[in-house]
Amino acid sequence: MISPPNKIQPNKIQTERSAALSNVIRECIEQNDGWISFEQFMGLALYAPGLGYYSARSEKIGADGDFITAPLLGKQFAGCLARQCNEIIKNLAADQLTTITEFGAGTGQFALDFLIHLDSLGRLPDRYLIIETSADLKQRQKQLIETSGTEYLDIIKWAHAIPETGISGVIIANELLDALPVMRFQIDGSGQAKELGVSIIDDRFDWKVSTHSIPEVLQQRLSQYSLPPGYQSEIGRQAEGWVRTIGEKLISGVMILIDYGFPQAEFYHWDRDQGTLMCHYQHIAHDNPFYFPGIQDITSHVDFSAITAAGHDADLQVMGYCGQGGFLLSLGLLENFEAIQNNATQNNTAANPHSISRSHTLAQEIKKLTLPHQMGELFKVIALAKNYPGQLSGFTMQNHSGRL
Repeated sequence: MISPPNKIQPNKIQTERSAALSNVIRECIEQNDGWISFEQFMGLALYAPGLGYYSARSEKIGADGDFITAPLLGKQFAGCLARQCNEIIKNLAADQLTTITEFGAGTGQFALDFLIHLDSLGRLPDRYLIIETSADLKQRQKQLIETSGTEYLDIIKWAHAIPETGISGVIIANELLDALPVMRFQIDGSGQAKELGVSIIDDRFDWKVSTHSIPEVLQQRLSQYSLPPGYQSEIGRQAEGWVRTIGEKLISGVMILIDYGFPQAEFYHWDRDQGTLMCHYQHIAHDNPFYFPGIQDITSHVDFSAITAAGHDADLQVMGYCGQGGFLLSLGLLENFEAIQNNATQNNTAANPHSISRSHTLAQEIKKLTLPHQMGELFKVIALAKNYPGQLSGFTMQNHSGRL
């Protein structure tokens, strides 16, 4: 386990909130014979009402927060997604009401930039539905839209869940699945996977292996990889359940999921023997989830093969799977950059300092979004569809569905 660097110093308010959440977790452990699953611990650390990382008021995303997402690098990410969604909406039945549903909208910047791009293409949906469970983030999103996107207030709606009647259109979830609680396991000497949970040892939260094996269906999933004793990793049961639940409510359209992860054979590679669990605090990454619960993000990579299987359970078809770089480049990322450059040249502004600075910023944005050692390969895009008649241009350059 990597100890958090000494330079991580929570302020007084954060420390007090973390102490309050730690007491809640301690009570849960004591009431459960001294052990809770890591899945439960992660759920409390991230989502405990008023105390969890995503439930409490704090700056989480952006330069002043703990991490940066693709939409905050600039407007090109949203522009590419808008071009893909324009194609999808065009191919859906004309008599259907179309809804763009975004899960975990963060600051709301993606929603605003996306709608501006889609509006320029003449393809606004009937409704843009934001599913947000964090009251803090919902407030930030509304403030941004009411300040900078008033023309879209009539179509943007907020909710805690997709309507039971279902929806037709596009579902977008960028960096959502990695934030859903995961089961942790460890392979014992007999090759069985035992669940890793959390206990209190020397007055601190620490790992403790359960005496019980994980469910047989998950045992069978892991057995094909012959993992060695001591091997630790995660199973994203909640992410898989989320895909099944949301997929069942999709009447017709496409679900686009963007996150960091691997196909299952890579996820459970022997070299990845400590799993993929990672924590983020003020742009510092480490792997100690017990450090000040509630003030740091806790994530796990996504097993996209398991997501595919969950999609099949909900009658969803895989339309494409590839790295984020290939997806964005297929949707005209470079062509749009060249058009901006050409427009500046035609207007004789290419040589002025402001234009040069903007050109440099755009180039840096494109590099971060597409280069393999940045977001280009670490982040993957998978599209799952139901009753959708067309193809998806985002997978023109790359489609690695066969690896799933």
